[in-house]
Amino acid sequence: MTASLALYTLGTRLAEPAARFVLGQRLKRGKERSDRIGERTGQTSAIRPPGQLLWMHGASVGESRLLVDLFATLRQRRPDVSAVITTQTLTSADMIAAWEPDGIVHQMAPVDGPGAVKRFLDHWRPDAAVFAEGEIWPNMLITLRQRSIPAALVNARMTERSLRGWQARKASARQLFAVFRFIGAADRSTAEGLESVLGRPIEIVGNLKRASPVEPPSAKSLDAWRLQIGARKTLLAASTHRGEEDMALEAFAEVLRDFPDALLVIVPRHPERGGEIIDLCSARGLSAQLRSSNPSAPAPHVRALVADTIGELVFWYAASDAVFLGGATSETVGGHNAIEPAQLGKRVFTGPHGYNFRETFLALEKAGALVLGRDAPALARYWIAELKGESVRPDLTAFFAQARAPLDASINAISQLLADQTTGAPG
Repeated sequence: MTASLALYTLGTRLAEPAARFVLGQRLKRGKERSDRIGERTGQTSAIRPPGQLLWMHGASVGESRLLVDLFATLRQRRPDVSAVITTQTLTSADMIAAWEPDGIVHQMAPVDGPGAVKRFLDHWRPDAAVFAEGEIWPNMLITLRQRSIPAALVNARMTERSLRGWQARKASARQLFAVFRFIGAADRSTAEGLESVLGRPIEIVGNLKRASPVEPPSAKSLDAWRLQIGARKTLLAASTHRGEEDMALEAFAEVLRDFPDALLVIVPRHPERGGEIIDLCSARGLSAQLRSSNPSAPAPHVRALVADTIGELVFWYAASDAVFLGGATSETVGGHNAIEPAQLGKRVFTGPHGYNFRETFLALEKAGALVLGRDAPALARYWIAELKGESVRPDLTAFFAQARAPLDASINAISQLLADQTTGAPG
């Protein structure tokens, strides 16, 4: 073990007794739940499913969706395999609970301390592990390697800053990443950066989020919604962050001049901000409804519906006439996944700072499925053009057909990890 990894392990071991205090502070701020604090330290009352078990780990909402979709596809091939999925945020936990996916147990991710990781692995005894995107936690990976549990890193995406950090610690990176028998890079920059750091070939698989199939809401639920709201046009501001609701509301004011009965649905990235967004609407003189408090269809006088609920975003994509996707109007977030609305036939407006999805955004823009803009006037022009039917719907058949390859490559790699554990093949 390198000196830096040894120091990290020692430091986290010494700091672990303070973990409960830190978790308690997070609990007070609403970032943890009292009934799930134990999971953070590797303790749980959940029962391990029988048979082979896959541990799948991701950070938040996007990774959660990817892992659930990936496992659903894997289970078509291996119906005997179960999974425990760990995530870092309550939003992702609530989302997985709302989906109720078959064969999956959700747990809050253990803190990356040696004791918590040991307790987690002692209880769940996974046969293999899958980490998504850039979730690299030293104690998790060190302990997996010590126990000869093989792992895969899927949809690997790393920023230039992260890659520079690993470049400065090559020896440690090579020890940590050695547990990954498969690394599937989502883009060329990640593949080339990791090849430089690790000194081994990295396969450019492509972005798995292109390949994850989106199951549209039922026609019955969509018909019921449209019957309830009548002929009103529906605009969507999805996965918005602070400041983007102001932009959407400013653009919406322009839309109302041409479509006075239009409805704006706002789905904040963080649902706990619902009340804050209601106040923004009220400050602009707009009648607004908070969906978590009142799930009924908005009355004709209600101009904005703040959908601060979990697991309904795909419904709103399908039900809307035009989509603004947040997260890319400033340089702080890096954009959100535009594949879901694109799969549902929507031409999406988003900001110019989607660096987390650079290649996907470029491909969608080239296909005519993505419109980039910086401000409220640009968003208003897009919304009005969509409502007037002045835009051409893109044909993305070829785009999504090509996207199947990353999913197949990742499923094949995970299946091989599990098969090797069954046959006792060496790592």
